Amino acid sequence: MRKLIFWTSVLSGVAAAYFLYKKGVPTGTIASEVIAHPIGTLLHELSPNPAS
Repeated sequence: MRKLIFWTSVLSGVAAAYFLYKKGVPTGTIASEVIAHPIGTLLHELSPNPAS
């Protein structure tokens, strides 16, 4: 179960970082947001109308 939670966090962080990068967000901001809360950042990026 721990491995599942770990890999889910890693993969969601990578996906969120990719979406933020495609939006043109600075790398430092991407790193701080994704490291702090990877799943929340991904959910925010996947929402239909994310606040920029």
